[in-house]
This record gives sequence, structure tokens and C-alpha cells, in this order.
Amino acid sequence: MNLSVINSPDSFGLACNYTPYSFYLGGKRTYYGLPNNPDYDMPLSGSPCDTLVSINEPASTSSTNANLHVYYAPDWEKAFINAEKLKGKNYRLRMVDVLGKEVYSESGALNSPYFTRDLNCASFAKGIYLVIFENDSYRSEKERLVKKFVVE
Repeated sequence: MNLSVINSPDSFGLACNYTPYSFYLGGKRTYYGLPNNPDYDMPLSGSPCDTLVSINEPASTSSTNANLHVYYAPDWEKAFINAEKLKGKNYRLRMVDVLGKEVYSESGALNSPYFTRDLNCASFAKGIYLVIFENDSYRSEKERLVKKFVVE
């Protein structure tokens, strides 16, 4: 019900300040170590901690406040994709896995500043995917929104 702690891991020998059974787990037990529970939807988009979107490429390259929202419903095996405050006439929607392999693509005309799509993900393997939404604005600028989600 306790973990041992190395208080100075960069120091050698006794200088590492090892204290056995010093961290109490609140009455809980661990047998093989602690679980790794990553948070794939970190609020630090574009930071060095966000390893799925390049820090050199912002989620939106336009000055608008366009937003992309992706929600995966594991019970329905569907990804619900919504974008708002869009400008332009045409769009391209792509979905890629973490290795960059494109697993879905579509393009078409935008009819309003909103976009919505329900994608069936039943044939997708479990893992992390990126949704990339691109559209052209009225001034020939490209708008690019990127969001990640996890298929469980």
C-alpha cells in the first residue's frame, strides 16, 4: 500500500535519497506498477506537449475564429464532426491515422458557415486519428483545422 521514492534520481548511490515505502497510496494497492493513463485531448493545442500536431503548424492558418469539434461515440462506432464559423465555398475533409495513412477523404461545396458529418468508424482499427478539415476562403487563403480523437 506504499511506493518507494527516489527523491534525487540524477544523483548516484546514497546521494539519490531513496526512501523505501514512503508514498502512501490511500489504502489502495499496486502490484506491477502504476497505470499509464494519457490524456489525448490536452488543452495545450500547438504546444510541445501536443505530439500529434506539429508545433510549427497552427490548427488554423486563417485569422478567423473557425472551430472544429470531433466527438467519438464508442457505442455507435461513429465520429461526429462539426465545424463552425467557416468561410469559403469548397472544403476537403480527411482522416489519417498516427502514421499518416489516409483512411477517409471527401470534398464538396460548403453551403453555410457550418459543417457537420457523422462518420461510421466500425471498420477502423483502435487507435488515434486526426481529422483535417481544409477550405478555401473568399480571399484565396486556405483555412486548415485539425483535431484528434481516439477509436476505442
